[in-house]
Amino acid sequence: MNRSEILRTGLILLFVSTLVVPLAGAVTPSAGQSGSQSSVIQDNAELISPLKMHIAYVGKTQQARMDGVISYIDSISGGTGTAGLRQIQEDYLMAAFPVPVMRTDEEITEAREEMRRQSILFVDETNAQLAMFNGSYADMQTSAEASLHPVEESYNCLKYSSWLASQTTRFMVFNQSSERRMAILDDLNLHGMDVTYPKTLSTQIDAQHNELENALLQNQDGALLSINSGLRLLKQQFRATVVVYQMDLQAQLKAADRTL
Repeated sequence: MNRSEILRTGLILLFVSTLVVPLAGAVTPSAGQSGSQSSVIQDNAELISPLKMHIAYVGKTQQARMDGVISYIDSISGGTGTAGLRQIQEDYLMAAFPVPVMRTDEEITEAREEMRRQSILFVDETNAQLAMFNGSYADMQTSAEASLHPVEESYNCLKYSSWLASQTTRFMVFNQSSERRMAILDDLNLHGMDVTYPKTLSTQIDAQHNELENALLQNQDGALLSINSGLRLLKQQFRATVVVYQMDLQAQLKAADRTL
């Protein structure tokens, strides 16, 4: 195993291991139970509640770890290497936010798997940035642990469950997402690019954030998966469009340099 593979394995263990479901939240149906009976038992509110609290704790600690990693990559890249990491962190939190109002084991499992997927994407992006800017895995891990320490010091599952369900927390993430998108569009516009289309996508994302917030406040768990799916698609379209615009801009700038 080469150094890159070792680093990736270490990061995956750091970011993904906490998503393992605690034994207290696991339900094993007896041999005589039908699938529907098993589902009813798994969807029992008393059994699901501890699982929700565990995911809330994982969400809070993972956010802290990610903050520490982003802070370190920011420092070694001069602020140029964290756009992808911030996007992945946002997607991670978006997967976690609906968990407090979910009522079925299937919904929670799907959310947990999406959180796991985003954690692995974060690991891969971190490795890429460490390699690009000649970063230190040890220093990065120290930064992640320093960010995590205050969270672990104040461990309280009920508090973290409230954090995940907090309207203030969601608004903070939504607003930061909107500000990052507007900063990208403003920069493109400043360089003379027509940003009408990506701006429309950004406006649609903000509208979907509002729909998600309304669904959460009204406990409309049936609408959450559909809204989150639509949000993921819109964000993918926005990011892919921005990449094309940025590549076009770079090509224009290089062409202009050659004419000087």
